[in-house]
Order: sequence, then structure tokens, then C-alpha cells
Amino acid sequence: MALSEIRALMLKHGHKTTAEIDRFDVKRAAGAVIGVDLMLSDGTVTYLPVEAS
Repeated sequence: MALSEIRALMLKHGHKTTAEIDRFDVKRAAGAVIGVDLMLSDGTVTYLPVEAS
């Protein structure tokens, strides 16, 4: 998953795309991306689910 895809996912879930990302963890099930754990530099931790396509 590219950083641009993570930023698009942030926008879709109502987060500012200019927020500084500290780290992220792409969650997979059976090889498919199901979501992203996102940790921002301000200490916010959130899970962004990915819709199945």
C-alpha cells in the first residue's frame, strides 16, 4: 500500500491529509488489505478499514 493510498483513506474517513504520520501498520487477512492502523505524531491512534472491492 502506497503512502498516497493511505492519505486517500485518511481523507475518506475524515482525517486531514496534512496530518503528520508517525507510523502505520497495514492489516491483512488472507493476503488482502483489510485496514490500516495509523499512528499520528500528535499521539492519535486510529484504525482505518478498507472496503472490499
